[in-house]
Amino acid sequence: MFRRLTVAALLLLAATLCLPAQDTGSNRHRPERGERAGVGGTITAIDGQTITLKTFRGTVATVKTSDGTEFRRGRQAAKFSELKVGNSIFVAGEEKDGVWSARAVRLQPDAAAMRQELGKRIIAGEIKKIDETKLTILRPDGESQVIEVDEGTSFRNERRESITLADIKTGDHVYGRGEVKNGAFVPQFLTVGDLSRMGRPGPHGSPPSSAQVAPQLAPDKDR
Repeated sequence: MFRRLTVAALLLLAATLCLPAQDTGSNRHRPERGERAGVGGTITAIDGQTITLKTFRGTVATVKTSDGTEFRRGRQAAKFSELKVGNSIFVAGEEKDGVWSARAVRLQPDAAAMRQELGKRIIAGEIKKIDETKLTILRPDGESQVIEVDEGTSFRNERRESITLADIKTGDHVYGRGEVKNGAFVPQFLTVGDLSRMGRPGPHGSPPSSAQVAPQLAPDKDR
């Protein structure tokens, strides 16, 4: 069951909170309207201003940074000097001949930091009970939490189609972002989809990437 969130899934969830689109296929993503092309993974080498990544699909990507590249850690400004081998990063930019030119590089929180955000800024898990606007969620860490949707909550499916609360049922897996209001977590948006499938093969045999998930977690005003 959906009891435990792996480190990889946590990092993918972190990515969705920061960058609207990442790599697909051979590390190349053809952006849909409102998306930005990018690649994400773990730094395996740094040589001057060039970064080598092991992508979340297990392939290798080369990233060229420049004086014009923006660096951020979460929502805070960062510097190239803060990058280290082993860091998880996401890069927005353009790819040509297998090399990415980075417009922006975002350092991602580690898995422990992401666990601390569960139930506070993000929510993910299986719906165990629905009581009008209150949903009991079994989170990936095994904790149950009652969240409450309101008139400001938007709902969508994995195809980014708008749905309603009435379309959601017990047993569905959901994830989203929001904040705590009056002691209860209120999602800004809630997407029906199983986070544990993030690393599994897609319908045509190609593994899903954060590019398929990120646009759903990015709020409309960020797109």
